[in-house]
Amino acid sequence: MQNNLYRDFYKKALMPAGLSDKKAFLDIQPDMLHTHLLIGLQGHPEDGREFYHWNVTIYKSDSSGIYDAGKPVYASTLYDRFDEAVEAARNIEKEILSDQLHAVCQQEKIS
Repeated sequence: MQNNLYRDFYKKALMPAGLSDKKAFLDIQPDMLHTHLLIGLQGHPEDGREFYHWNVTIYKSDSSGIYDAGKPVYASTLYDRFDEAVEAARNIEKEILSDQLHAVCQQEKIS
């Protein structure tokens, strides 16, 4: 088990980090093994109900998908519906492909 919410964690995409995102996220704790970013959807059960809130989390990973579950490099706000979290993950994939995840995270910190 890689994290305490592993039962409600769904790997969505494993993507190589671009140069700018590598510098922003992977150089925080330099490790030659972490070259990728793993996007996942993580479920958070609501107290006393069988209802989940979902967020998008991104972890440092190696090329085979073994990730550092200690702390995500990014965690979105909670979504009430799974499909909303899936759509947010798709948008984040686009940011990673354009090597701009670090800019999105900076903007969220400012907001």
